[in-house]
Formats: sequence, C-alpha cells, structure tokens
Amino acid sequence: MNDRLYGLGYLRLSDALRVEACNAGLFVSPAQGIHHGRVIDSYELILARTGTLVLSEETTVFALEQGDALILWPGRFHRGVAPYAPNTSFYWVHFFLRADALETGVEGSMIPQHCRLAEPLRLTELFLRFLDDQERNRLEKYYASTLVRLMLLEIALQYNPNFSAATQSQNLAIQAQTLITRNFREALSTSLIARKLHCNPDYLGRIYRQTYGCNPTEGIHRARMKHAKNLLLLTSMNVNEIALACGYEDSDYFGKVFRRFFDMQPRRFRTLHARQHLNSA
Repeated sequence: MNDRLYGLGYLRLSDALRVEACNAGLFVSPAQGIHHGRVIDSYELILARTGTLVLSEETTVFALEQGDALILWPGRFHRGVAPYAPNTSFYWVHFFLRADALETGVEGSMIPQHCRLAEPLRLTELFLRFLDDQERNRLEKYYASTLVRLMLLEIALQYNPNFSAATQSQNLAIQAQTLITRNFREALSTSLIARKLHCNPDYLGRIYRQTYGCNPTEGIHRARMKHAKNLLLLTSMNVNEIALACGYEDSDYFGKVFRRFFDMQPRRFRTLHARQHLNSA
C-alpha cells in the first residue's frame, strides 16, 4: 500500500496510476443485521442510493445518505456502526491502484474520501453500465477499469466548488423555467418567481440569463407567445380570447408583444398560415 496515494481524507489519482477494476454490485437492505467488519486488500467505492448507511473505518465514522460517495481504503478495518434501515441501498465496486511509473510530481485529480455529489445520477449511470455488462458477462477488463477511473474522476469533478456552484445555479434557473412553463397564464414577474424560489430577484435574473440567454420576463413572454401561436393555428378563438388565455389582460399589449416576436399582428399570422396550408396540398 502506497502512503503517497492518500492523506488528509483524499485520494490522488494521477496518470502514473493504473486502475484495475474487480467486481461491483447493488446492495439492497434486508432490513435486519449490520454491515460485517472486515479488512480487504482492495479499495471499495460506495455510492449511497437510498436510505442511510453508517460505517466506520478504523476510528473514523461515516454517515452516508442518498447521493453520498465514500472510498474505503485497503488494509483498514471497516464495519457497520448501525443496523441496516429497511430502505437502505447502495452501489459498490472494488478496485486496485497500481503504479505504472514513478511519480515525479504532485499533479493529479484530488478525490475526497467522503463527499455528497451535486449530481449523483452521473455516477449512477457509470455504475449501471458496469453492472449491466457484468450481468451479461461481457465486461472486458480494460473497459471495466476505464469505467472505474471515470467514476473516480466524476467524484473529483463534482467536488470542485466551481462545478457545485454552477450546478446549483443551473438548477435554480431550471426551477424558474418550470414555474414559467406551468404558470404563464397567471400574473408572473421575476420578483414573484424569486419569492416562490426563496432567492434574490437580481440573482435569479442573472443566472436565468446565463442559462437561457434572456431575463425571466422575456422567458415569460416566450412561453406565452408559443402558446398564442398554437391557439391561433389550432383553434378558432378570437384575439381577445387568446390574449386572456395567454395571461394578457390587455389585448393591445398582447398584439404589441406578438408583433415583436413574429413581425406581424396575430390576425395576419393566422391568415398567412391559413393560405400557406391551403396551397400546400
């Protein structure tokens, strides 16, 4: 076991280290018993899928919840601290790290021994690929080892503060867009959306623009105009009715917004499309 590989709760994965995958699995709690104590000669990567798993490694206790990743070190005694809860499940994979060359520097990806992932599904997908090929008896050795290396690098990537911050911002923007898509017929504003999402309106406007290329107000208009176009093309509703159905109390204002998006008035849009449809047969 190479002490240079780890320290202070981190694993350093460099190009000089070769990953050798062993086997993997999905553990589902039997709702009784406890994780037995043992010392193994390989590393073990665990991804908590559901419930809570409490393990100790030597004198350190780790409480894993959904989305947590943990690496158990070889040659260290680990055991369960608490009995299995009924809903506990986790993915696991064993692997070795072999030195292919002498390490002359300190470059490499720093992987925390225990962390919560911002996007655990990205790691879950790698586990599922591994398990699917293992189940079908077609898991080629080099490919298996590449998957495990990708798992470790995925943890390193998500542990990066910039990744976590970007992911949280993007998720907030997606939540705002979901609210707009579902509620565009109602009176909406950036301030109202920000209140619903418990965030600052200026911050919401900034991260929404970064994700969708416009501010939330423009996003509201886009959602309404998409619906207005469909109503013009697919129904016989008049312009006033369509304006109300899209969240505009003032049909004149609705017409101005529609003209900005489609460079023509709603009635002209409907007439033009009807002619195009007539001549397309």
